Order: sequence, then structure tokens, then C-alpha cells
Amino acid sequence: MVSSAAHPGMLSGEVRDIGTDSVVRIVRAHARLRPDTVAVRSAGTSWTYRQLWHRALVVADALHEAGVRPGDRVALWADRTPGVIAGALAVMALRAAYVPLDPTHPAERVATVLAGARPAALLHDGPAAAPPAAGVPVIDVAALADLAAPPERQLPRGADIAYVVFTSGSTGTPKGVLVPHASLANYVAWCGSLTGSDGGGSPLFASLGYDLAMTSLWVPLALGNRVVTVAGLHDQATLFGGERYTFVKLTPSHARFFEALAEPPRYDRATRLLMFGGEGLDPALITALGARLDGVRLINHYGPTETTIGCCAQVFDNRTVPTTPTVPIGVPAWNTRAYVVDDGLRPLPPGRPGELVIAGRAVAAGYLGGAGERFLDERELGGGPGPAYRTGDLAEVLPGGRLLHLGRRDDQWKVNGYRVELGELRHHVLSVPGVADAAFDVVRGPVDSLELFVRATDPAADGEALERALRTALAGVLPSGLVPQEVRVVAEIVFNANGKCDVAATRRKLARLAR
Repeated sequence: MVSSAAHPGMLSGEVRDIGTDSVVRIVRAHARLRPDTVAVRSAGTSWTYRQLWHRALVVADALHEAGVRPGDRVALWADRTPGVIAGALAVMALRAAYVPLDPTHPAERVATVLAGARPAALLHDGPAAAPPAAGVPVIDVAALADLAAPPERQLPRGADIAYVVFTSGSTGTPKGVLVPHASLANYVAWCGSLTGSDGGGSPLFASLGYDLAMTSLWVPLALGNRVVTVAGLHDQATLFGGERYTFVKLTPSHARFFEALAEPPRYDRATRLLMFGGEGLDPALITALGARLDGVRLINHYGPTETTIGCCAQVFDNRTVPTTPTVPIGVPAWNTRAYVVDDGLRPLPPGRPGELVIAGRAVAAGYLGGAGERFLDERELGGGPGPAYRTGDLAEVLPGGRLLHLGRRDDQWKVNGYRVELGELRHHVLSVPGVADAAFDVVRGPVDSLELFVRATDPAADGEALERALRTALAGVLPSGLVPQEVRVVAEIVFNANGKCDVAATRRKLARLAR
């Protein structure tokens, strides 16, 4: 990592030739060089790399017969099964892009993603996982007959889109982030260098509908290790019940949930490395885990979806817990640069807070339907030609050349690893009849939750009936983790002198009225 004198607010990750431009090529190489090594372990069954690659080619042949061609998108009903993993590989092997659909999402959310993705086909694994009709060919991976020698077509190129992940949108409509093969290959090579390979693997327990899970899926497969699917997000017995992993990736909220249990996990017995991502990491959480982290390497992993899963990392351990308000996010990934800039996109010197802009190989190819105003050319920052992305996060460069995350500069939060744009939440809440205004807060705890304050259009309205209507409406359009746990109907939402909503004052006023 270097900091350029010409660009004092820029940090550069190592410049590396990673030797490949696609995870698909890496998995194919494992299937040829170590065919009998376990690639996926799921519910008592194991698939070797030979079996995984063979099945991916079978699925790819079925997709090709259904009319899928390079550049198309294929919806993937993303249960955590070996068949779904083979399906994702199959789509990418055809030079198409897979679009993961979270089976736990409401039907309206799934329909919105399908409408935005316009897939050429839809994959699922087994009749129990059958998704809703999409008006396109639907292929059940589990029902496909085996082929002795399925054809292997032209493999993807670096500029091809590997997958499209839909994230929260400020207009109420999720945005599809286009991630190229070259960006994904760069990420798994860099992240794999941090985790190392000891022949173990990683548990896959997060939703494949979000990029939080991509680390636990593609990094082990790139390393020739195994992916172990875990059915339940909070299933401690399965997650920490005897398998020893190369690494485990959690959100801080997930770790706090486990800390509230009668017998918290012994991370020192379960994994060699613990990676945190999705939210800011409080040093107090590391301190609370105490001796159960002895001998475990720790990584604070940072990156918006638009920067291909992760673009910065800080490596430390429980003997070197930082004293900063949050654990620093460290240094940029390979072939990636980080700028801290002012409102005019001018780089700021170390110690001066500004907006974090990421440039280089980590940056996605934009949004489905258009690049979006946050995507720039790095020349606007004084660098060379290439993609850059304004994260909307505040950061500063610490002495020694590490990045410290300082929070958001807009209305975007992280709740249990989900990225939440308040514009999307407000859109859905204000769409409910009888709601005049809304405000939100995050209640931090073992599991974070959203709190919603609403003002009714009619002061005499039945508050309990409005609460019920809101819960029903939001549960129908939002992932369960984003549905507010507390809905409070208030007579007034308090604003401060700057005209901004003052949630704390609103809560205090509500408490006074309740006395």
C-alpha cells in the first residue's frame, strides 16, 4: 500500500497480476487438478469439484437449449444448496449473469427484481423451491438428466457481467448492480490472500440475495476449499457445532446476537479467522468476545455492493484492538485505490474527513439501465482513466496510511448487514393510506431493529389500526430484517433548528405524553 504525494488523500492497494479474469476458470482448473476434493458440503452430502463442475455444465447445456445467450440474465432462486451453486456457475459459464432472488423476500419484492432484471430464464433447485412464474423458461436443476459429456462452451471474459445484485434504491425501486468477472476475480484473489488456505472452508449461512454471502461462497471455491451450507442464520449448533473453518464471516449484529445466548460461541475452536463486514465494527465488541478469540486472526472488511463485495480491509487480533471509535477499515484491495475528497472531489490530506471514493478494479460496471450519478471517471479525481464510485461514506486517512470509516453523509444505514436507504423506506411507508409523515431510528442490540415513528393524516385516527396496516404493508414489500419492530403513531415528529428530523426529541416527547 502506498500513498501518492501528488494525491495526499489517496491510498493505493497493491498492484497485482492475478493471472485470471474469471472465477469460472478457477473452478474448472480445480475440477481438473484436484477433482476429488470436496467443493460443497450440504445436509450430510458432499459434492467434489469434479461433480460440481460436471453439474454446472449440465445446467449450462439446459440453459443454452432454453435460449440463454451471452449477455443475458438468468434469475436464480437462491436457496443455499449445491444445485444452486452449480446453477450460478452454469450461468456464468455461458457468459450470462445470474440474478439471485432471496426465497424469504415478499412476493412484491421478488416481482420488482424480476421486472428490473428481465431474465431470459429462471433456475431453481427442486420442486420444494419452485419460485413464482416469471413468464420465461423455468428450469429445475434437480430434475435435469445427467449427461455423460456435457459441452463446454466459450468461457467468460473479464468484461462480461458475472452477476447482478439488487440493492436498496432511494426511489423505492431496488437497483441492480452489475459486477464484472474481472472485478469478482480480483476480489477473490485479494480476499483469499487475507484468509489463506489451510484445506478447510467457510460456512454459507447468509442470504445469497445479498453480496454479504458472496465472500463465503466464491472465496473458498477460488482457493480450492469447501463451502459448507448452513440452513439457519442463527443456528449456532450447526454453525459452530464441530466443523473447523478456515474463516467465518459475520456481521457485528450477528456476533452480538450470539453473545446474548447462554453459551456464546468459542470462535477459537471453530475458526482460524473471523471476518466482520456489513456494518461498522465497535472495538468494544472485540473486547467483549475476550479469550474466545485467542489465536484467531480478525479482519474488518468494508465495501459497498458497487465495489464488488469488499474493497478495503484491516487485519488485527484481540491483542491489538484499535482505540479508534470504530475499527479502521484499513487499506484498499489489490488494484484498487481509495480517495478521501471534499465536496468538489478534491483529495484531502491525512487527518481531514471527507467522502470516500473507490477507484480501480473493485468498481462495478454501474447499474442495470444506467451507470448512475455516483459512478465517475477516476480522472475527475486527478488519477488516470478508469471507473470510480462515490460511496457516500465519510472517512479519513489515519497516521500510518489506514482508513477510518466515520459514518454516512446521506440517509443510508446498515441494519444487520442490510444496506438501508431511508428514501426507499419512506416511499413504502408514505404509500400506506393515512400516513402523513414518517421518521426512523435504529435500535442497536443483539439483533438490530428499525423503529418507525409515523404521524397520521387524521389526528383522530385509530393508532392501533394504522400500526397494523403499516406492518402488513411493509411485510409485503420488504425483507423481514427491514420491517420495523416498533411502530409508534405520534401526534408530532419533532424537527431541530436545522430542519432535520430529531428522533430523540420525538421519542422524549412521546414518553412525556405517556406519563
